[in-house]
Amino acid sequence: MSNAGYQAPDLLGSTYLYSDSSVSNTSFCYVVGLTMAVDPEILEEALNGLMPRFPHIDLKVVREDESLAYVKRNSPVKVLPLEQRKTFSESGEFGKSCLFAVFVNHKTIYFDFHRALTDEKGIVPFIRAVICRYLQLDGYDVENDGSVITPDSDFHEIEADDAFVRLDDIPASRPVWYMDAKAVNLPARHEGSSFRVTQIHIPLSKMKGEARLHSGMPSTIISPFFSQALLEEFPESDVPGEYMIAYIQVNLRQYFPTTTLRPFFVNLPLAYNRRLPEYPLATVLMSQKKFLEAQLRTDALAYNAQRKISLLEDILDKKTIGEKAAAMQAMISRKSGESTYSLCNVGNVIMPETMQQYIMEFYPLVPPSLFPFSISTINLRGDLIVTISSSEASGNVPRRFVSLLKRHDIHAYISDSYQYSPLKYKPEL
Repeated sequence: MSNAGYQAPDLLGSTYLYSDSSVSNTSFCYVVGLTMAVDPEILEEALNGLMPRFPHIDLKVVREDESLAYVKRNSPVKVLPLEQRKTFSESGEFGKSCLFAVFVNHKTIYFDFHRALTDEKGIVPFIRAVICRYLQLDGYDVENDGSVITPDSDFHEIEADDAFVRLDDIPASRPVWYMDAKAVNLPARHEGSSFRVTQIHIPLSKMKGEARLHSGMPSTIISPFFSQALLEEFPESDVPGEYMIAYIQVNLRQYFPTTTLRPFFVNLPLAYNRRLPEYPLATVLMSQKKFLEAQLRTDALAYNAQRKISLLEDILDKKTIGEKAAAMQAMISRKSGESTYSLCNVGNVIMPETMQQYIMEFYPLVPPSLFPFSISTINLRGDLIVTISSSEASGNVPRRFVSLLKRHDIHAYISDSYQYSPLKYKPEL
């Protein structure tokens, strides 16, 4: 594939190039914890050995007249200690010299990605390849069962494909919306540049009853319990005619199969209209499931995507970079008022058993910049790992959330809680 191919910005991802991190979550992070201390030099060797295999990741942003574009990064990947992360973030290097960065703290690796490159689901094959290669170079007994990409694997054009625009030609029909719901908008209480991360484990083997029947669609379980926790924490927000609405990020790969690493998702609203204290759990969960399934038909997803394509094309058609940035900001402001919090489900993480034995943690961090709360879920070794990012420092809502789960016989526990700051990105306007 020619350089022009994988360096051509895709429609969905490229719009993030015009939005700085003060108004949108332009980056996200993956946390990978190993059983051993990480050697930065060996990790660098693994990363740089894989870069020719992932040329569509090895990019930076440049200005071309009145547009922002990609070019190949002209320096090797460097692995930095976590304590240098703040300095790196404030230096403006994120975007100008690279679109992903790697930091290490003892046994933990932090992979930061700009959303222009990829999304939380799409980047998993890359991270898996890096970890596998690192373990092999460090002398650990890891056998690739063929599911992990290696430096010798062929690069396929579809991995850098703009699969999102292909949905513009798919038959679509407007879904039957379940309600015209007005969202509760919680006050954003930013405590500086950092946010609180609370990690919760829900062992799926201990899930029983009605909840177990819905474990294949985690959003239908997480959304009602988290919405109820918000209502209890912010009772003044319990206003007639307004609803807690989750902004569900739906990975489109399972509905329109592709191996692209580029952003490929739509966002769907999921309103909480049946209260846990007022209805049986089965009724609440089934209500959420039906609301979401009505929007998950392929024709409805295509309709959602085609509407978004039209909006994104309007942004990119603006004449100047400043106009594009202003149009992007207007869209973000509008979207932020339509929901209460965001929820992203990555799904199952599958890897060779000989590799998995060395991995203690594997989960995404999604900054809460668009909403005061952002949630991600991922399945690892039989646990549903729920990571809540909050612009509030107290951690009260995650505790209420866990308490509600336990009250309904869903085993859950908080496994970690800490402060974290997303990498800053400011486009060259």
